[in-house]
Amino acid sequence: MKSRFIPPKDISIGIVGNVAKASTCETAHALIKILEERNIRFHVQLEIAEQMRTCGDGYDAGKLALPLSEIAGCSDIVVSLGGDGTILRTAKMVGDTGKPILGINLGKLGFLAELNFDELRNSMDELFKGKFNLEERATLRATFQKDGKSFDFFALNDVVIDKAGSSRMIDLETYVDSEYLITYRADGLVVSTPTGSTGYSLSTGGPIISPESRVIEISPISPHTLTARPVIVPDNSMVHIMVRHGSRSSSGKFVPGGQVMISADGQTSYLLPQPAEIEVSLAAHKIKLLRKSKNGFFNLLRTKLMWGVDVRSQ
Repeated sequence: MKSRFIPPKDISIGIVGNVAKASTCETAHALIKILEERNIRFHVQLEIAEQMRTCGDGYDAGKLALPLSEIAGCSDIVVSLGGDGTILRTAKMVGDTGKPILGINLGKLGFLAELNFDELRNSMDELFKGKFNLEERATLRATFQKDGKSFDFFALNDVVIDKAGSSRMIDLETYVDSEYLITYRADGLVVSTPTGSTGYSLSTGGPIISPESRVIEISPISPHTLTARPVIVPDNSMVHIMVRHGSRSSSGKFVPGGQVMISADGQTSYLLPQPAEIEVSLAAHKIKLLRKSKNGFFNLLRTKLMWGVDVRSQ
């Protein structure tokens, strides 16, 4: 769902980012200068504040520096400095608080973090004038058990189940709302949101899905059977996956294979012994992204994927 973002009068900005990027310090300093000129309240991730003391003119954030875990609680908007991976980490931190995320792209592609450093000042002016859209993006919830305990985690892009470094394929018996779909014999399976359709799912041969679509995508990773194709199901579906790979001993007894890995957005991962059972469904909360109103999804695709560009002329 998309709506116009109306900034609150006494707005507070939280600044987080990828401290491994050298450009994060410079960008944070430029952003803080803009905010100070406009008397906008802000807080800075502690690690970024520590970097800023040693780079540039040695800016000291003082009491404005906070641990990452406290940023969302005291901010109306969280500004994420980095690439799409940083946005995914920020989404994990924001969780179900409903705080919108604005991405400043310091990476390469930038599907989620669309703003660039050179448009920072103009973009912040447009933001405070209410010229940005607020987009709600669906998230996934994965549930599984390990060592007798139940776990769940959340993903903005995708939940991935793979063979955890083994050279052997795994069998992924897949159900949708208790109805048997297929047993994928493959390197793994990607269950993604429409937002995640331009991520790992795209490299498996999955389709690009408009982020406002109410669907979940299931895509096998390097399937052994060419007829095993990605499937799109309604977003109110429960996707149930059972991984039962192994072999038969000389006595005919089934011997389970090695471990499988389940990960969410490439940020959180667990190793599970086989047989493993995972359920993936739509999460109760959504992640809110701030986007420039003039930058539609299809315009973004053409720009980032260079659709229609003859590379021979470059």
